[in-house]
Amino acid sequence: MLQLRKPNGNSRLLTSLSLPIFALIVGIIVVFATAASYMLIRVQNEHTQNMAEQSIKFVYRNVWYQFDTMNNVSSFIISSQSIENLLESTYAHGFEAVDDFYTLQSNLQNLSLLSLLKDSGSANIAKQSYVVSVAFGPGSGLYEIASEHFYPATGIYKNEDFLREAWFQNLSSGERKTVWWGQKTAPLNAPMMYLARTKSSIKDGRSIGTVIVGADTQSIKAVFDNAPLDKGYYMLLDDSNRVIYSERHAFLADASGLPQVQAMHGPKGTSSLRDGGENQRVMFETLDNGWKLLAVVPERHFSRYTFAISAVGAATAAVALLIAGLWLRRIVIRVTVPITKLVTAMQRPEVAEGKEPLPSRDTGIYEVDELSQKFASMLSTLQGLIEKSFAEEMERRQLQLELLHAQINPHFLYNTLDLINCRAILTGDRETSEIVRALASVFRFGLNRGEVWIPLGSEMKQVDAYLHIQQMMVDGLQVEIHVPDELLTVPIVHFILQPLAENAIIHGFAQRTTGCRITISARMEDTTLVLRVADNGQGCDVDAMNAMLRREAESETDREAGVMGEAGGSAQLSPAGYGTINVHRRIQLYCGEAYGLRYVEASEGTCVEVLLPYRLEPQQRKKELEANV
Repeated sequence: MLQLRKPNGNSRLLTSLSLPIFALIVGIIVVFATAASYMLIRVQNEHTQNMAEQSIKFVYRNVWYQFDTMNNVSSFIISSQSIENLLESTYAHGFEAVDDFYTLQSNLQNLSLLSLLKDSGSANIAKQSYVVSVAFGPGSGLYEIASEHFYPATGIYKNEDFLREAWFQNLSSGERKTVWWGQKTAPLNAPMMYLARTKSSIKDGRSIGTVIVGADTQSIKAVFDNAPLDKGYYMLLDDSNRVIYSERHAFLADASGLPQVQAMHGPKGTSSLRDGGENQRVMFETLDNGWKLLAVVPERHFSRYTFAISAVGAATAAVALLIAGLWLRRIVIRVTVPITKLVTAMQRPEVAEGKEPLPSRDTGIYEVDELSQKFASMLSTLQGLIEKSFAEEMERRQLQLELLHAQINPHFLYNTLDLINCRAILTGDRETSEIVRALASVFRFGLNRGEVWIPLGSEMKQVDAYLHIQQMMVDGLQVEIHVPDELLTVPIVHFILQPLAENAIIHGFAQRTTGCRITISARMEDTTLVLRVADNGQGCDVDAMNAMLRREAESETDREAGVMGEAGGSAQLSPAGYGTINVHRRIQLYCGEAYGLRYVEASEGTCVEVLLPYRLEPQQRKKELEANV
């Protein structure tokens, strides 16, 4: 009788539904809020980083514009034909060079008045001029009236002050065509940036002077002030990592030991470091003259909005959770109350046993009304399944009893066969001894301690022993067995091949005494193990045999009446109960209706196939599972 569990205390459906659904909603809201906050924080941080990168690009372009302007001024002096003529002139007396001297001086003054920046109107940019100078050696016509010592102002000078300078030696040796350096020059000692190039004669290429273009480093400060970094700073370094300008380091200080400089690798890029207990990000780029521009920004600058965005996301999530909780409770109550009432009615024993119909209620919820109707149908179906399962269990027990009735006392049987074998050996009757041993093998594998599933290899040994006895009884009987080694361990239903082989001998060879042949083989078809028993006997009607097997599965009358023989006559079940129908019934009982026997067309004789599910031997299955892990 079907029994239902009685409810224990108050219904917990409301709690059972509310908690998981609320947990799911909480998870969704938390994930959504976290993802939204993460995306906003990431977008904001990327925007801040882009702004910092744009700032350094702006500074880079303006700094290089200054350097490019200085280089253009020097290029103009070097390529100007009028200045070339002034520098190439020779004079018998020094006073003759005065006019050319002042003409050259005026040209240099005009060039020095160029603004250092395009944005000359900005109030934050210092209005300064270039220092444009030319230095001569003793071979120049203007040498005699040139100034003795270099002064950081536009003019014409003798080159004696530069002879021991490293930049002048590099320039004179031809090692470098353009030299950049930073220097403080007396008497003002103002930090200056200089560019120097050799002026060569256009006619013969000989050196006729050195062009020097300088600028105050305050012009770099003006560029930096136009693109300030929040909590950060810029540095301009020469090619020897000396400071040209920085708010935090002195002019020409060696910056090679600074962690910000040591973190640079390559001509440009971004690196992170920790200095003074603070994480910093260093963005750097190398200018065309080999000098380096650095922007040092604290990491906290890029994540300054993280806390605010996180707080807004948390507050939004809290409000969403409150609204979702109230909405969820209202919905769940509307659904669970009708279900709880339905469950209470279903717990009544009269309803569970089918004696009383389930009360019908118009709840207004389609699913609950359907559940009430389908439950009544389910009870009816369940009763039918119980009855069917009981009938199948009774049939299984009946088959087990038939199998037990077919067995004899194994000890008595083995002792008797051993006695016959000993007597045959003592009398020298080897053939009888061989028959007895084969018969013992047949019984040993046939009894098999009453187990239903055995390896295919054991089944093959049993049928092989049986056919060996038949070969002694039937002259010329040929037996062929083709079973792959990998299938010998596959479990199959016990005692299915011998009845088929016995049918082939009894019915297939009923009208034939010579040239008899039985072939047993095994193969795989997808996940189905197929065993085939074929003979070259008189054959059978394949369609009639398959129709008989289908009718047997539907009719208990056919099971009791027996089956048609392979030759078309009546083939009754063997006395031990192991006929063809018995084999078919046992396979379907243990494996399902999709399996069993089937007869197939053959060019000669009869061919019957056994369909079994492919089941791995337990140890082999364990190895395969371990291999797939």
